[in-house]
Amino acid sequence: MNKNFIKIALLSFFISSCSLSDMNRDNIVQTTSSAAGGYLGYHLSDGDIFSTTVGSSVGLIIGKYLSDFIGQDDYYFYKTEALKTLEKNDNEKSITTGYWKNPKSGNRGVIKIKGHFGTPECRLIEHIFINKRKTPSNAFDTACRQESGQWAMIK
Repeated sequence: MNKNFIKIALLSFFISSCSLSDMNRDNIVQTTSSAAGGYLGYHLSDGDIFSTTVGSSVGLIIGKYLSDFIGQDDYYFYKTEALKTLEKNDNEKSITTGYWKNPKSGNRGVIKIKGHFGTPECRLIEHIFINKRKTPSNAFDTACRQESGQWAMIK
C-alpha cells in the first residue's frame, strides 16, 4: 500500500477528530472513505481538483452506506420494528405485536406492546429475544412520543 495513502488517511482522521465533537464509528468510516475517494480521484486524474472533489464525494456516499450497513446490529432491527409496530398500533388499535430478524446474526425477536402510561404518551414494550441457539430471554423497554409526533425509544 502506498505510504501517501496512509498519510492522507491518518491526516484526515486527525483533522476530522478535531472538527467533530461527536466522533463515532459512523464518522470515522465516512471520513476515511471520503479521504480514500479523494486520494484515488487525485491520482487517477493526475491532480485535477475536480476529479479529486468527485472522488471524495463518491467516497463519502459509499462511506454513508457502509456505516449504515455496519450499524445494523440486533438492536437496530429490534428498534426499527418496535417503532413500526407503535405506528401501526396508533392507526389500528388491534396490532400490538411485531417480529424482527437480523439476517447477519440469525437472531430474532418478538415485540409486544403491553400498555401506555404517563404524559407524554409512553408505551411499555416487552421484547422476547431469541438467539441462534433458540434460547429466549425477556426484556422491557419504554418508548415515548416526542413533540414532533415521532416515537422514540427511551433508555
